[in-house]
Amino acid sequence: MDIKSNGTRIHVRQSGSGELALVFLHYYGGSSRTWDGVASKLSDRYSIVATDHRGWGDSEAPVDGYRITDLAADAEGVIEALGLQRYVLIGHSMGGKVAQLIASRRPCGLEGLVLVAPSPPSPMLLSDEQRTTLSGAYKSRESVEFVIDHVLTAKPLDASRREQVIEDSLRGAPQAKAAWPDVAMREDITAATALIDAPTIVISGELDQVDRAATLQAELLPRIPHAAMHILPGIGHLSPLEAPADVARLIARFVTAIEDKSVVCSSPEQVPVAFDAALNAGDLDCLLGLFSNQATMRMTNGDVVQENPAGLRTAFARLLALRPRIHNKVRRVLTSGDIALVMLDWTLNVTLPDGREHEELGTATQVMELGRDGGWRLRISNPLGLN
Repeated sequence: MDIKSNGTRIHVRQSGSGELALVFLHYYGGSSRTWDGVASKLSDRYSIVATDHRGWGDSEAPVDGYRITDLAADAEGVIEALGLQRYVLIGHSMGGKVAQLIASRRPCGLEGLVLVAPSPPSPMLLSDEQRTTLSGAYKSRESVEFVIDHVLTAKPLDASRREQVIEDSLRGAPQAKAAWPDVAMREDITAATALIDAPTIVISGELDQVDRAATLQAELLPRIPHAAMHILPGIGHLSPLEAPADVARLIARFVTAIEDKSVVCSSPEQVPVAFDAALNAGDLDCLLGLFSNQATMRMTNGDVVQENPAGLRTAFARLLALRPRIHNKVRRVLTSGDIALVMLDWTLNVTLPDGREHEELGTATQVMELGRDGGWRLRISNPLGLN
């Protein structure tokens, strides 16, 4: 169906059913059908709304109007026209930057934000040569195939998905193709992104060469410190096409938590309980989601990981390899505004590489902070107590 939004005819694909809608925004070079593999695994529970950005897919291609604010206004108009009362916004790459701007306005009905390999809110700095190369990436079948194989993917696409990417890339209007590298990519929306208060997850491909995990950890996560990051092993930039089942699984778990009202810990006392459950289940992503993206932690061996999500991920991955079992018992909680000091007793059992069982215990001090999304997270975790 087509919807007139922001003065432009926007093509919209709808499927599924449910009170909660999932609104999908595609990447530079894609279309609404980029999400087909993901949406098909979610449409039995949720209403699916996927749009073609102006100049892409079946949407109208005006001469101008391709800034992030224009793309955001297009999507907002679709949401309003469809009368969506409750929805989760899901944006990939360029669509992820658009989704950040929409979420920063805290619209009524927005219950969650999923950023898939998102373009960061800060300007992407490219040399003139790199910008020219990007502008010409979708000019011919050969150029698109080169970009697919050497830039966009780490895992080969099947024949039908590969052909879809080629068709969508070539079909884009020239002005839409030029606008991203020449205009929208250079825009700075960092001030806006810092206003996002919806529960947020970021899904990144381990081998993404376009919007690298390290870039997102430096440019995006500090601005949305309550966002939980999930990294897909062996996947590149086109995760909705390379690993649709994995992307759908992460979205489903996130949305289920929103519906169950368990997406965040609503009190400091809930954090140790959730920590125990995640660590004992070996769920690295869930475990890391309990920490602020600016957290500092001292591991039980004395190593300190400070304000570095990647370092915390590595440290916990090593610990999980020992198949740990932990139990935390809260001793005291002191809360003042958005900060809480928690003292707890902990017992940790691990299986050493030689097969021997090893137990450690102690009293920890933790500082937790209340995020803009209403969730409590660890800012400082020191299992060695006051030492």
